[in-house]
Amino acid sequence: MSKGTEREYAKIPDVLMAIDLSNNKFEGFIPELIGDLKSLRMLNLSNNFLIGSIPPSLANLTVLESLDLSGNNLVGEIPQQLARLTFLSVFNVSHNRLSGPIPRGTQFDTFGSGSFVMNDGLCGSPLPNKCTNDDNAPPPPSSFIVDNEEGCLFDLDWRIVLVGTGVGFLVGVVLENLIIDKKRRWFLHHSKKMAKGWKR
Repeated sequence: MSKGTEREYAKIPDVLMAIDLSNNKFEGFIPELIGDLKSLRMLNLSNNFLIGSIPPSLANLTVLESLDLSGNNLVGEIPQQLARLTFLSVFNVSHNRLSGPIPRGTQFDTFGSGSFVMNDGLCGSPLPNKCTNDDNAPPPPSSFIVDNEEGCLFDLDWRIVLVGTGVGFLVGVVLENLIIDKKRRWFLHHSKKMAKGWKR
């Protein structure tokens, strides 16, 4: 209800780019449906009373640049799927009750410990708490890594490049000397003939 008029929104606009519901004392769970807002670039639900776990559907927000869920009562693990968010430059889940390993790879390797503090159960880099072998999940495969079987035309070892450059330089110097030496002899021979011709 807004100014005495009741409105019903059947659909959230697709162009919604930012949601900031911080500091509102909201309670309850983060709805899975937030993952359907594909154009969302900023989501701030910090400093509320949210409970439950972080929904894995947030990984569907492929253009998300900022995610702040700090200052709530969230539990469980940080979904490993969030490591697929390659545009994410701000991430904060501090001051919750999260546990388990911090996702590794892509953007998660760039976040400092301040993004994860005050979650006694979290472990892994950049926190000092090391994960046990059971919790230490391998980093998710990157979509940018070329499969080893396919190979890559531009994936060269620097030593091969260095050897190739050295051999190319050596061949160039030898060929240059041969060509210049032959042309020099030709030039000297013809210049002597021309000089003799002018003397007459």
